[in-house]
Amino acid sequence: MGSGRWRPSAGFFKAANRLVRPLLRSRLHPLLSGRLMLLTYEGTRTGRTYAIPVAYYRRDRQEVWAFGARTGWMSNFRTPRTVHLLLRGRELQAGARAVEDHDEVADLLEELIRCNGPRAVQDPFLGLPRNRPPTRDEALEAAARTRIARFRLPDAS
Repeated sequence: MGSGRWRPSAGFFKAANRLVRPLLRSRLHPLLSGRLMLLTYEGTRTGRTYAIPVAYYRRDRQEVWAFGARTGWMSNFRTPRTVHLLLRGRELQAGARAVEDHDEVADLLEELIRCNGPRAVQDPFLGLPRNRPPTRDEALEAAARTRIARFRLPDAS
């Protein structure tokens, strides 16, 4: 707690997800779908189906990224698998893969910022500077706190 930043609890996210899921599925989705998508996947250990809202970054027409820090859902994609995304009101099937190697995560963070500017990654948990590109050390430090899920979209998206 030394940073003075508020860190939401798991209970907070659970309650927020109960509100956000139906909004993303409704005609009101444009209120949230510019930053959030609904990720639906089957748990590797439980076999249960999960639908969770996640913040996303559109890399290009065929790839979307999501960051995860201390999130259990990301471990489901250590081996590539198929998931369903509700992205800007459209249901899409996508290939998902987790990137956990710190150097690769740092490379991807730097690429995203190089292509879209320092404000492209606005996740406060990463601690990246907002007014300039990060140094390599800052990118590696952020990479140590996160993983990236890469979602490969169908050609027609």
